[in-house]
Amino acid sequence: MTQTALDRFWELVFGAIALNPEAFKLIQTLPQSSIAALYIVLIAGFSQAVGQGLVLFVNRVKPLRFILSLFIASMLFAFTIGFWGLSTWLVSVILFNANIPYGIVWSTLGFAYAPLMFSFLVALPYLGVPIQVLLSIWTLLGLVMGLRVAFGLSVWQALWCGVLGWVVFQIVQRSIGRPVAILGKWLSNTVAGTRLVTDMQGLEQLLQAGPQMLRRDNQTNAGDRGDNRKV
Repeated sequence: MTQTALDRFWELVFGAIALNPEAFKLIQTLPQSSIAALYIVLIAGFSQAVGQGLVLFVNRVKPLRFILSLFIASMLFAFTIGFWGLSTWLVSVILFNANIPYGIVWSTLGFAYAPLMFSFLVALPYLGVPIQVLLSIWTLLGLVMGLRVAFGLSVWQALWCGVLGWVVFQIVQRSIGRPVAILGKWLSNTVAGTRLVTDMQGLEQLLQAGPQMLRRDNQTNAGDRGDNRKV
């Protein structure tokens, strides 16, 4: 019976995390690698959403909407990674004449994101930012290793391929992709039932204002109850 990437899922995940070239070679040859990569990206997106779940909590998102927001965030994350993979594939074809199917690029990129399955750790006080930086660097190294194995490139060529792919993705996202980004933001706000803040500065302000906002709401509710008793 032929084994698939799903059968050896955790072996490949830990191999990608360890930056093992053999793991990335297996990703190219085993069936269902694209599906396994999708699972990794969805888990990474969900983990990242959990790590940033404090924002939903401070926004006082209701429990059901909270869970739905996490799932929507993971799906939007996967959608974003898919487009980054497409731009990276285009760069590899144009600059390096790589004759590699997009599915291999997607699988490589998906498994490179395996370290971000631990993104929920960014919620730890004081350690969140260093962990986020470490996971980002780890993911970049995984991407470089994966592209080097997939395309037969040098380390620097693989790095430039990934970086230029990211630049192309950013340009597209801020031009013809703006309607899609706006739709994604609208969907997130609709599911959460409130207008969510996503930029770093806004998140910091929201987190700082959260406890004060809750105390103010509690005082307001207490005052309302006092007025009702007087009546």
